[in-house]
Amino acid sequence: MELKVKAPYEPLTIEIGNAVVETRINVTVDGLLDIGEACNKAQSKMTALQKLRDQAEQSKNVSQLRKLNKQTADVLEVAVKAGIGEEGYDAIVEACGAGYPISKVDCNIVMGKVFHAIFQTVQERKEDTLNEKAAHYLAEVDDAQSEPDPED
Repeated sequence: MELKVKAPYEPLTIEIGNAVVETRINVTVDGLLDIGEACNKAQSKMTALQKLRDQAEQSKNVSQLRKLNKQTADVLEVAVKAGIGEEGYDAIVEACGAGYPISKVDCNIVMGKVFHAIFQTVQERKEDTLNEKAAHYLAEVDDAQSEPDPED
């Protein structure tokens, strides 16, 4: 008999320039719930921020764009930290700076990609769990014996 199961932590490697950041996504049952909730909230907020960003770009409102970039960084920070922890988040910011000080706002493009990788991993794991539950249920139904027909 062979049993293959996925680990409760999914490795995530991020290459930023010459730096490589090794992190892991907590895909335990509680981790999936927590990260899923954080990512769903972040996704909603990012959609709203994008609409505001489009308006600010159209009106060429630079101060509004800066404010929206800061808000985007704050939203991404919460979701990414939920997925890979504070240490992983800080390591990514540090790698973005390539040895120089950098703000989290300047890491928005990288953090956006990290956010999407985390969200995708969580969605895939949730789908796998549902598929496993469905397969288990179907196997139980297959194994169930039908009641004998009283007319036989």
